[in-house]
Amino acid sequence: MLAHIDADAFFASALQRKRPDLKGKPLLALGMGGGCVIAASYEAKACGVKTGMRLSEARKLCKGAIALPSDFDEALLASRQIEQILKNRCPIIQRYSVDEWFLDLKSLTGGLPDNIKHWALELQETVKRSVDLTVSIGIGPSKLLAKMASEYVKPEGVTIIFRSSIDTFLRDRSAEAIPGIGRRRALHTEAQGWKTAYDIAYADKEKVQKLFGRPGLAMQRELLGEMVEKIETEIPLPKSISRTRSFLPTRDRAMVYAHLLHHLTYTMLKMRRLGLATSVVSVWLRSDAYTFDQKENKLPQAADTEEQVLPYVHQCFDRLYEQGSRYTQVGLGLYGLNPKGGTQYSLFENPKNTQEVENIQAAMDDLHKKYGRESIKRGSAMAVNNAKKPHLEIIE
Repeated sequence: MLAHIDADAFFASALQRKRPDLKGKPLLALGMGGGCVIAASYEAKACGVKTGMRLSEARKLCKGAIALPSDFDEALLASRQIEQILKNRCPIIQRYSVDEWFLDLKSLTGGLPDNIKHWALELQETVKRSVDLTVSIGIGPSKLLAKMASEYVKPEGVTIIFRSSIDTFLRDRSAEAIPGIGRRRALHTEAQGWKTAYDIAYADKEKVQKLFGRPGLAMQRELLGEMVEKIETEIPLPKSISRTRSFLPTRDRAMVYAHLLHHLTYTMLKMRRLGLATSVVSVWLRSDAYTFDQKENKLPQAADTEEQVLPYVHQCFDRLYEQGSRYTQVGLGLYGLNPKGGTQYSLFENPKNTQEVENIQAAMDDLHKKYGRESIKRGSAMAVNNAKKPHLEIIE
């Protein structure tokens, strides 16, 4: 049996932990830029606010909400505290995200508890008492079922799915409740007549594969209680690294490009720490009409310095940006990541220049490590700092 631990309304709860005066109030935790709700307290959720909703829409639904920027440092601290409690109890654990973990309950001292519900309730109480946050716990024979179970009752829910109760549970969950299906894919499942998770679990395999590919077949097996995906105690190296940021609608090209350069520094620093190099760069923009456009460039050879990647990032941006348009988000992705290996030299470049670029990047890495990511930046990136930061309106 596997357990999925999910912190309730995590970023909103982290704010309430730091500011107890916010507890019990409708709270919207905002992402970078302040235009999007990344977590809502259950008082706000009761009004219909959902994660990922635009702030303007959330305010219409919950007029008395308090909107605040998320405190990522506080959230990270809370995440580490919860994870330490889990590690003290279970030797086989996988951090799935900053607020989610999987545990292999068979690895507990003494094996699977005789009273699993009692074990889960005691864990909930320990987290609440020690970290001042609540968690919901789902337990089942597969990762997918455990995750669905943790979403079944929130907040502070405990849902256990034994093999004998799988079919009953699946009949009670919509197709949309399956992680990875979502609203868009649910339209396709409804067209097939699959309305519940049970319908998908027992659907024709050929149709499932045609609709979802081979992962769809693995999903079916997990829904029926087969542990296809094991708990990963070692985090694999990423195949991509990306970063995006939302901001108030703007026609200021320099400001949007400055955000993009900040993303380049962030993603490059993270990639180099992992000893990786990229072969594809991608840039995307979102307009104030919520339309997305994306361009990518394949590099002539794997690169791991800003100077090597910057021209291709700039090309993508030039192809995307339309003068006069108003934008609310810019993002950057580094794809096709692989271990760097030795420095690669092109037949058409001077090895000395390539080495100088590497030396400059290494010096920048040292400064970032010693003084922080904001310690050194390109002149074009200063537009973000020079721009007058808009104040987030708080409605009380």
